[in-house]
Amino acid sequence: MSRGDEDPLVLASDDAEALESGESPPPTTRRLPSLILEPAVFLVFFGRFLTDAAYQNQILYQTCVTVMKHNTTECQPFLGRDRGNSDEYKNIEPQVQGYAATIMMINAILESTIPAIVSLFLGPWSDKFGRRPILLSTYTGFLISASILIVLTQISAITNINPWWFLLSAVPSVFSGGTCALITVLYCHVSDVATESARAMGMVSMEAALGLGMMTGSMAGGYIYAAVGARTLFILVGSLITVALLYVIFLVPESLNPEDLQSESRIRGFFRLDLVKNLVMTCCRKRENYDRAIIWMVMMSLTMCIFAMEGEGTVNYMFMQKQFDWTVTDYSVFNTSRIVIQVVGSIIAMVLLRRLLKVSIITMTMLAFACCVLEGTVRATAQYGQEMYLALVLGMMRGVMSPMCKAILSQLTPSSEIGKIFSVTTSLQSLSPLGAAPLYTAVYAATVSSYTGAFNFISVALYFLCYCFSATVFGMKKSMESNTAYQAFGS
Repeated sequence: MSRGDEDPLVLASDDAEALESGESPPPTTRRLPSLILEPAVFLVFFGRFLTDAAYQNQILYQTCVTVMKHNTTECQPFLGRDRGNSDEYKNIEPQVQGYAATIMMINAILESTIPAIVSLFLGPWSDKFGRRPILLSTYTGFLISASILIVLTQISAITNINPWWFLLSAVPSVFSGGTCALITVLYCHVSDVATESARAMGMVSMEAALGLGMMTGSMAGGYIYAAVGARTLFILVGSLITVALLYVIFLVPESLNPEDLQSESRIRGFFRLDLVKNLVMTCCRKRENYDRAIIWMVMMSLTMCIFAMEGEGTVNYMFMQKQFDWTVTDYSVFNTSRIVIQVVGSIIAMVLLRRLLKVSIITMTMLAFACCVLEGTVRATAQYGQEMYLALVLGMMRGVMSPMCKAILSQLTPSSEIGKIFSVTTSLQSLSPLGAAPLYTAVYAATVSSYTGAFNFISVALYFLCYCFSATVFGMKKSMESNTAYQAFGS
């Protein structure tokens, strides 16, 4: 059985083949169980997204009773468990939401900027000292944040507290690297342990665990919160993250070869500006053939994708409410359908195109970007709600876009540098929403009365540029097929 016919989810390689040929097995080769990290990834993202609605409701309620000085009866609907139909609630709602929105905006900035900066240190550090310490620190940070949230909710059940205190729950997770550092090290881990033939599917598998955790957490959070309340929900989240942390401690080995790890002080090794300098030099240094140009085109493609998705998310609900008169329920059904269609589309694309038809990684990337261009065009010109679902079908390969790009990066980058490349990529992706939200909001506000869906053309332009980048990479690959790395992502 050839490597291309192996189960792509088994991130291992055959040492026996190397021994039979008289060669020593590669030093980073190890046999790991299938789906070694995915369960822990699913649990932590499921837990994190369970808290979204409850967290915001706690801030809204404490803003109402503590800052605005209203009584508990008037503020009760802000807990999100009862409908606010009274005139008193409708009168105070704009002021409470406006004040709470500032707190949540500060929280979003903290969770975007600080992890993006920390990740610039953690990526190069993990190349020298291993992936496992970063996994442990990020999971521990999430657990401490969940514990602080439990304590704050317990205190607020006894006495009202200023809503700004809830920002404390973000501190441990953001300073341990947060989601930005975790995603960086997850894809580094896949790159470390996967064979070349399995690497693309490993990226898809990791992306599926992330997406499934986010989707189920977002969908289940409201129902669980309505059934048990905020305190019990946060305790459940803390328990899930604890299980995930224990899973990493006992079942996830270091993905780098111990002989390749440095023995100097890990703490001193982190607080070194030369790591960031080295990171910048790694991304900018001249490489063989067209490697540097390809790496930057792929990195910018990944960043522009997040920019487009975050920008769309800022105004999508307002657009669909005005254009199609959709309710919150209609929008929730649409979002659920989008995730399901993307998951199904990713599976079909990987099984039919990648495994059976042997379509190359770069060709898969081009097809994914082309689908996104079609989807955005239909969304921009849609006159009826059904056309939005047609757009979802046309964009069903969107889910393989990010994994294929990361597979290309991992093929072109040595294992000693992959952490640096992924660090810069995830940092750029984390910072992109800071520019996306104002741009899409401004365009929507300027065109809402004349052409409600005009903002979608921004996404179309960005995805078309990404398609042009991938087509350029395809052309470079064709001209350099004698190079091993180019053969890897071109096969």
